[in-house]
Amino acid sequence: MSDTGMLMQAADRIEAWFADTWPVWIERGLDRNGLFYEQFDASGRPDDLAPRRMRVQGRQLYSLSRAVAAGYDSAKPVLDRALVSIEAHCWGAVGNQGWIHLMAPDGTPLDTLRDTYDQAFMLFGLCGASEAGLPYARVLADRTLAFIDAELLDARDGSYREGAPASLPRRANPHMHLFEAMLAWFAHTGERQFLDRANRIAGLFETAFLDRGNGTLTEFFTEDLRPAPTPAGDVVEPGHHFEWSWLLHRLATLGGRDLLDEAGILHRWAVQHGLDHGLLAVDECDRLGRQIRKTRRIWPQTELIKSRLANDEPEIAATVAIAMLDTYLATDTKGMWIDQFDHAGMPCDTVVPASTLYHLVVAFEDLLRVAGRPKRVSSA
Repeated sequence: MSDTGMLMQAADRIEAWFADTWPVWIERGLDRNGLFYEQFDASGRPDDLAPRRMRVQGRQLYSLSRAVAAGYDSAKPVLDRALVSIEAHCWGAVGNQGWIHLMAPDGTPLDTLRDTYDQAFMLFGLCGASEAGLPYARVLADRTLAFIDAELLDARDGSYREGAPASLPRRANPHMHLFEAMLAWFAHTGERQFLDRANRIAGLFETAFLDRGNGTLTEFFTEDLRPAPTPAGDVVEPGHHFEWSWLLHRLATLGGRDLLDEAGILHRWAVQHGLDHGLLAVDECDRLGRQIRKTRRIWPQTELIKSRLANDEPEIAATVAIAMLDTYLATDTKGMWIDQFDHAGMPCDTVVPASTLYHLVVAFEDLLRVAGRPKRVSSA
């Protein structure tokens, strides 16, 4: 099959997957209290007892907004209800501000930590909700940004603390998702403030997160943003290499800083050291390139697709997508997936995390874009 044929085949199958998947998550994704479920079992039954993480609320807001963009009008009232409930249950507690970390199934607070990672994903999800036609999402986004600036910004270097209250080790990952959210808001609104914020985070990537000596991304840090001591300081996640590479390409495309050389450094290192049999991404390496955790979660594969596309390797991206459709997504129940395989290719568990939908949506939409597929509006 030709390279173009492989891309078209992947696009055909992704469109069919979306057609099967959107109705499932529109119908079943929201619980009776208006919060998004945390996880499902392999048969597609939601877990009523699992606590609700804040990051999943933001990710699902974004995912369902893309269903609206695909023409699934039935997703709009789900977003409306979710936005009201998320604000009521999750914004602050006992007079405080910021999105709390964890809720019980009935919506009562379990952990009132204001985690920076959670704030980032709420900003991202609120951007999706705003694009889907919910104007109040912008009000909540502005409120979230004000909280981040007042309570989480480290004035010494422009980085962001882990949360309120602060903790160690510090991480690159919350910064990456704030970066992602700022790029999304800039693409949505064209407001320069969002591109400026993205450029500042890209500066942190360049000066603190990227280890140019060996081409790896540092994950964990001390209080002053030095690499954390071992073992945390030696952790290297190929999935995050691919994710940063894609985001840095997106920054340049939107008129921000040009860090395409750095994007290439990350991509090449992860391709060289972080793939199992040259195709799919393992979960963790060390700085020497040794594969430490040879399990393969689904989300690094989605980031691999995006990075392959950004680094002008669409045919390989299509091969990865087809491999995912034949394994992770080849489930008996439509709209579900296998979250992780071990090194021998056996599934590790039967839980279907809702947090994964966002990864799949972004990667598959990007592949459809590169394949030149027009939006096919559903009548749902």
